[in-house]
Amino acid sequence: MLNGAAIIEGLKKGKELLPVYCIYGDSYLMEEAVNAIKAMALSSAFKDMNYHSFDAKEADADDIISIAQTFPVMSQKRFVIVNRIETLSKSQQETLLLYTKDPAKHTCLILIPSAGRIDKRLSFFSWLDKANYLFHFKPLSDAELPSWIKKEVQRLGKKITDDAISIFLEAVGSELMDIKQEVDKLVLFVGEKEDIERKDVEAAVVNGRVDTVFDLADSIGRKNLREGLINLNKLIEQGEEPVKILGMIARQFRMIWRVKAMRKKRIAVNSIASALGTFPTYIDGYLKQGKDFSNEGLQTVFQILHLADIALKSGRQSPHMVMERLILELCSNGNSEFRVGS
Repeated sequence: MLNGAAIIEGLKKGKELLPVYCIYGDSYLMEEAVNAIKAMALSSAFKDMNYHSFDAKEADADDIISIAQTFPVMSQKRFVIVNRIETLSKSQQETLLLYTKDPAKHTCLILIPSAGRIDKRLSFFSWLDKANYLFHFKPLSDAELPSWIKKEVQRLGKKITDDAISIFLEAVGSELMDIKQEVDKLVLFVGEKEDIERKDVEAAVVNGRVDTVFDLADSIGRKNLREGLINLNKLIEQGEEPVKILGMIARQFRMIWRVKAMRKKRIAVNSIASALGTFPTYIDGYLKQGKDFSNEGLQTVFQILHLADIALKSGRQSPHMVMERLILELCSNGNSEFRVGS
């Protein structure tokens, strides 16, 4: 398995395109890589004639291979992308696997699994890994996000203060796709203004979300189900998608966990804030919330959040129902078995 960043780095250095790429991980970084490969593979004049997209759940492996083996029209490369690759049957995967062992040099075949995940135990992905066709776009850590935001804002011709970045992350969460959309919106909001400040983020992005997430974490810590459901519904009323709310809750508890662990080592508040990419004033809030949780309690919270994530992505229950059940379990006394999505 290779680091997904190697794709972009290789293209910048003029490295030749591979005949096969199987990519998974962070959706935004994956999309960025696909666009970069596509731009290099296809000439502008004939790109539509040499671009093909398949949904593996509906496509046949033989059809995919037939297109991949067809020479491009007035171009050096043909570009073929196959989404939901893991939905191919075992026999179909074996058929496509034979192609990847002797792929057409004139085609870039992009294989993308659902939800950015794969099972490397399967022979299909195991072979792609051994052939160096498997690339993982690892999500950025909480500590890496501030630097990424600063660079993206600079790329758009603006500057942003550390204070503004901290409150931005509290409001938006850690998904790069969400962050990119909100950064674009924020840059448009400030107009000709060169420096983006905390007040700009509060006006254009926050809209009460930070306080609501903090309140939700507080209510969970105090096991106050009524307040927890009220705060959940406030976030939903503000237009937040359940999967994004889950991400915001998860980030909140990751920060609580890390602040508790670092403070236990007697690390100074300013040093903690710097390491976690947040503002020192927020550290006291995390420490206060952390008092309501033992290490075992936080481990249980993360297990519950993981199961809720699986339930949301399975689609077996309505997202609202999954989230309400999540809050019920998090606010329980720990005596009931967790059954989100069951």
